[in-house]
Amino acid sequence: MSKDKLELTDRCQALGIPYPDVKTMCEGQCEGTGIVPIGSDDMEEPWRTLWLEAEEKKPTDDGTHFVKCPDCKGTGKRVA
Repeated sequence: MSKDKLELTDRCQALGIPYPDVKTMCEGQCEGTGIVPIGSDDMEEPWRTLWLEAEEKKPTDDGTHFVKCPDCKGTGKRVA
């Protein structure tokens, strides 16, 4: 039996960004990062429109695009 070590990471570590301040972070789906991963099967708005716009600019190989959060406009900060 292999004893390979499993290493876990989170979105902030993967993106190399600091953890957001819970007092000021965006309350949208970006969770304070300013970007949201969306797939070709996301049919709800505004995700569908954002995916189509990203796909028009640069087609994806795997069906996923990372787009600016429509709530905070990519800042990761809560809108007043």
